[in-house]
Amino acid sequence: MGAQSKLNKARNERATAAAKDRVVIAFIHPGTTSAYFTTSLMVMMLRDAGTDRRIVGVVNEWSSANVSAPRNNLTRKFVDDYPHADWLLWIDADMGWDPDALDQLLAVADPETAPLVGGLCFGASGDELFPTVYEFVKTSDGRVTTLRRNDYERDAVVQCAATGAAFLLIHRSALVAIRDRGFNAAFPWFQETELAGEPAGEDITFCIRAGICGIPVHVNTAVKVGHHKSTLLTEERFLAQREATPHE
Repeated sequence: MGAQSKLNKARNERATAAAKDRVVIAFIHPGTTSAYFTTSLMVMMLRDAGTDRRIVGVVNEWSSANVSAPRNNLTRKFVDDYPHADWLLWIDADMGWDPDALDQLLAVADPETAPLVGGLCFGASGDELFPTVYEFVKTSDGRVTTLRRNDYERDAVVQCAATGAAFLLIHRSALVAIRDRGFNAAFPWFQETELAGEPAGEDITFCIRAGICGIPVHVNTAVKVGHHKSTLLTEERFLAQREATPHE
């Protein structure tokens, strides 16, 4: 069997397995959600109900600025209360996505080789957008920190050091491994911490803990997720920004 035939066989086997996967969706919110989020969630669930019926639960919790506690609460609820579910899909309550986004993530996710796969999401610093895809770098004094990767392969599965939890699919086995490592009894998965003397978000800490456990982090840049701020932060806007700015 040639290399391409083996690749096609592996893809077909993964697609067959993904059709049997069971997913729980989790989100935290301040009492409200974006209309983009609500519409995207409803359309995705309607699509799933009419096809593979993989979504078996939706859990949510109210959250203030301190998001670590509710993220850990819902993650624990998934692990304990949904023993037959395979994947936890975290979605921030101000995101917008295509109806087949979950299908695209599951098509490339794998319990062993790709147990953490995020969609392509964007944040903003002032008026400048950035993809939430990070690498590790050393500071001048030798400490390790994260660096945003502004250049990424389009419509591909890319491995990275960390990504956000705004649209992140996580396999149960990864969550169990991180919990059993015992990083913090009160905050076993997500926790705001410090990295190279600077604050680190709870999702970055989660990815760092995954890396310590030998669990790789990937982003599927074909899954384009919008971020609802005063406007929707999208890849189209990011690429237009890059074209208008001379490359260093």
